[in-house]
Amino acid sequence: MDAGLFYGLQTLIQLTESAGTAGWTVQSTYIEDAPRFDYRGFMMDVSRHFRSKEFVKKQIDVLARYKLNRLHLHLADGAGWRIEIKKYPRLTEFAAWRPQATWKEWWFGENNRKYCEQNDPRAHGGFFTQDDIRELLKYAEERHIVIIPEIEMPAHFEEVLAAYPELSCAGEPYKNDDFCVGNEQTFTFLEEVLTEIMELFPSEYIHVGGDEAGKRAWKTCPKCQQRMKENNLKDVNELQSYLIHRIEVFLNAHGRKLLGWDEIMEGGLAPNATVMSWRGEEGGLNAVRMGHRAIMTPGDYCYLDKYQDAPFSQPEAIGGYLPLSQIYSYNPVPEALTSDEAKLIYGVQANLWAEYIPTDEYYEYMLYPRLLALAEVAWSAPNVNLTQISIHVH
Repeated sequence: MDAGLFYGLQTLIQLTESAGTAGWTVQSTYIEDAPRFDYRGFMMDVSRHFRSKEFVKKQIDVLARYKLNRLHLHLADGAGWRIEIKKYPRLTEFAAWRPQATWKEWWFGENNRKYCEQNDPRAHGGFFTQDDIRELLKYAEERHIVIIPEIEMPAHFEEVLAAYPELSCAGEPYKNDDFCVGNEQTFTFLEEVLTEIMELFPSEYIHVGGDEAGKRAWKTCPKCQQRMKENNLKDVNELQSYLIHRIEVFLNAHGRKLLGWDEIMEGGLAPNATVMSWRGEEGGLNAVRMGHRAIMTPGDYCYLDKYQDAPFSQPEAIGGYLPLSQIYSYNPVPEALTSDEAKLIYGVQANLWAEYIPTDEYYEYMLYPRLLALAEVAWSAPNVNLTQISIHVH
């Protein structure tokens, strides 16, 4: 009820603006309107380039205004760990800082992909304290937005393995990208980190990443091979599935649900998991056909790090082309689905990865107005536009 009143107020504000009326004057009307999807999301990458608490709040205000109700925070990646974990202080003393100011310099430069101490004069980075997170959560809750944390695993884990190399297959820093699934210390670390995450975040879902794992070291690591033998796992894909299943059991035992990128389906999908489909729509379609929820976020329609106009006329981007019109054209529920399968499409989400976006101004340039187009896709059915919402004048 509170959310409905809140969104009704946003509609009223939009009516006054579209009518160009002075103050709060608007013609008496009756509006029949409702969201198409329960999950209407935006993912903010704060790892590649850290964003301040104030900047996140500013974006929360816009999400609320356009009736988006999920903010997915990508809090951990190779470029930097961004949340205080009291049990593991090296994550923010060391793994949150790098000698280079930009991701591009850190990734491609000389002596690249290394980290430094927080007090190093060269240090660039940052992190949210747990008090910062509590403040953001309260701010979002007041605007009917749920913040979903993502702690990436087993890949994009370089920063953790530099701080705690005993969790890698090599046992040394700067050797592996993925953590060692055969090492029981790895699961101790993950469960203790996730425990602190769950103590902070009340969200139904905890996002565990699961994408782009190279799995190279697992093929020769004695501990990983022993884990595979003990659990009758035929390949490293099933070893990743073992990890995801085990983490899901842990999350479920604490009343939470697991959310992950569509690679979590490789080797067998965990029983209660929800799939976030980014490599096209196939992962999401397969998930709903198996009886799982899916959130659609395919790169062709939802990745805002692509160019939005001719590349020569735009700031540097990761590549690809995604104009405003293409986002408006997206229908997250393909006609091939049955009515029961369609009900499992939980929602849609825009993602803005920040590898090539070092400043706040540049981030907002890439974000708007394309995020607003996705907000319309998330709220309205394809046969409805802003001029077709039922309005009755008294």
